[in-house]
Amino acid sequence: MFDMSHLTELSATLEQSVIEKDIEKIQLLCEENDRFILTIQPLENPVDNGKVKRFILLHQAATQLIRDVHAEMQKQLYQTNKTRKGVSKYKGVKNAE
Repeated sequence: MFDMSHLTELSATLEQSVIEKDIEKIQLLCEENDRFILTIQPLENPVDNGKVKRFILLHQAATQLIRDVHAEMQKQLYQTNKTRKGVSKYKGVKNAE
């Protein structure tokens, strides 16, 4: 069985990171707590099970935020590469000092 106090603390920290959209902190939290997160299971106690469900929802929100940021970064990288290719077509750019 996993440590419920650790789950509560992790939930609070993760929630704050999602609110602040602190991508680095979210990634660090998930990386450092990966083994713990994988041990989480539904519980019979309704109060504890509610805490587990809350954590799952927070984790899903954090994961979605990471995906959204990744997609935006990919889009910006594509635009940058596209712009560079377009600019390099001009002869003046190649010969510029």
